[in-house]
Amino acid sequence: MAYKLIFVELLTKITLFMTLIKKFSLLLSTFILFVMASNAQNIHTENTTKTDPIEFIQNYLPVNTVSKPVEEELAQQRMIARTPKAKENFGEGMLSWVKDKYADVLEVLPSQISNVMLYRFIDEWYGVKYRMGGTSKNGIDCSAFVQTLYQYVFGFNLLRTAGMQFGESQYIKSMSDLKEGDLVFFRINTSRISHVGVYLKNNFFVHSASSKGVSIANLTSDYWNKYFAGGGRILN
Repeated sequence: MAYKLIFVELLTKITLFMTLIKKFSLLLSTFILFVMASNAQNIHTENTTKTDPIEFIQNYLPVNTVSKPVEEELAQQRMIARTPKAKENFGEGMLSWVKDKYADVLEVLPSQISNVMLYRFIDEWYGVKYRMGGTSKNGIDCSAFVQTLYQYVFGFNLLRTAGMQFGESQYIKSMSDLKEGDLVFFRINTSRISHVGVYLKNNFFVHSASSKGVSIANLTSDYWNKYFAGGGRILN
């Protein structure tokens, strides 16, 4: 009889212990789910937080790898990005830069540089080497350069060769009558038209020369004045 009582008491304690374990397991599971939900919320919040791209770059780089020039440049970019008229100011700056640069080259006032598209095109092609028959920035000849310039700047399709371009333009005999955009033709050691360029201002013209590639020269120099054959105006 005593053994039965001991057994019943032991069984009761075991049952109570198992109940406690189940309750503890339930509480532990609830705590784990709460922690996971909290972490997920934090991750979502971090992912949806708007970050300044410039601040992100600064934070991404280790502190001791960000040099002072980089910090200054990032600060300047941040200031520009937050300026209401940043794009407008950039455009005005580019306009002023082109005018100043080519006014100096052509020895005129910046206010006299009005066709900015023309001078931006020249700036983009300046220094491209000369190649007979070439039509790209890998190398271009004089008439192809003039043809490309006219297509881009004036929206007009010229014929391919210097001789053909001479034939399709209105002849201008005197240098003093030339205007910006007129063609200038040369006969270099031949009776036919062998070279062509585009007149700019103040006796300067742009062309693709066999010696310098795309460059600006002066009609009044001894060499070009000697071979000058006249100008040509393209009439729409």
